[in-house]
Amino acid sequence: MNVKLNIIKRMKENLQLNEEIVKIIQKLKLEPVRMSFAVINLHTPEPEIAGYHMDEFIYPASIYKVFVGAEILRKVYEKILNLSDIVEIKSPNDVDRDICLFPKTTSKDHRPPLKAGDKMTIDYLLDLVFSRSDNTASNTLIDIAGREDINSHIILPNGWKGSEVTRKFLDRLKEEKEYRVSRITVSNARYLAEFFYKIEKGELVSKWVSEKLKAYMQNWNREGRSGLNLPEFVNYYRKGGWLEINGYKYNFLSAIKNVTKKGYAVNKWSNDAGVVTGQNSHYALALLSLTKSAWPWTEFPLKSFAKEIHILMEKLDR
Repeated sequence: MNVKLNIIKRMKENLQLNEEIVKIIQKLKLEPVRMSFAVINLHTPEPEIAGYHMDEFIYPASIYKVFVGAEILRKVYEKILNLSDIVEIKSPNDVDRDICLFPKTTSKDHRPPLKAGDKMTIDYLLDLVFSRSDNTASNTLIDIAGREDINSHIILPNGWKGSEVTRKFLDRLKEEKEYRVSRITVSNARYLAEFFYKIEKGELVSKWVSEKLKAYMQNWNREGRSGLNLPEFVNYYRKGGWLEINGYKYNFLSAIKNVTKKGYAVNKWSNDAGVVTGQNSHYALALLSLTKSAWPWTEFPLKSFAKEIHILMEKLDR
């Protein structure tokens, strides 16, 4: 594999900001939640990073679709593909057959779910990926981009080893044979914050690729899950990722036993990453979290956490 390195020079770590972030985590009583958080201040002459367990790898869920989109756009930039190219949807990629399965994601999005045989442009598929996190569109684009190319052109050149894209968004048994036993795709907050930092600076592959990714992500569905978004933000482009494994839905008695023995029966991944522009702040941030709870209504307090971080970033000296 021939990899051209484009690694970000290790950013200065703001130790004082680290301490303030720990205070927020303690205030909100977020432990023992597994989490990885990073924030990059874009107002300083040189970027500064801070966070909590920034290098801990956690399943990012749909956030890793950003890597797929980046490689597709790199191929367009290199004139290997064209946004107007027509692509046919094929099984088993067509996993979003029932739009009712994704009510929060697709709320007020009346575009029909993709099905095998449909023919769409690459541009339309990219829009579906970033506006409603469409899994069928994502699976189709993973095939077009190629997992090896995503890793050799986007992941590894930027020093994000460990975040290689390994899986589609479908059942393992429906994967291509060589990927059925692959580990899940994981990432950490440092890598994702750096990814969005590079977009904002116009440095992800090229200025054109960065601007196109930013434009697609500005169209995220504001009627669905909104991640860390707050009314106070002047602007926020983002990609979220969410997954729930609810033991009660599979076997109620087994779930109760798990609560007794382990203390939990529900796993929830609540993730978000993007770039915030505030009244007095400008920063890239990424949050990956896994909440293990006894009951399905327990949630990671995304909004409370976002508000505390935003207050902190707004009062920082430039």
